[in-house]
Amino acid sequence: MFEKIKDMFLNYVEPDDEITPDTRIKSELRMSSFDLICFADDINITFGVKLTAEDFRNNRTVGALADFVEKNIK
Repeated sequence: MFEKIKDMFLNYVEPDDEITPDTRIKSELRMSSFDLICFADDINITFGVKLTAEDFRNNRTVGALADFVEKNIK
């Protein structure tokens, strides 16, 4: 799941940004609020998981978010 989520993040960040499971979403990926909303929509469309602002606060790294999405796939 991490690789799928990582690939989805790569649509919104600079191509040379390195993304690991420990990459912090808000501080290291430098995504705008609009990009986060679009990313959340992509997750919903792809996996059927609706991400909220609270989900991003509770899952601050890419790895934690990937685990969260995997556990909540419908």
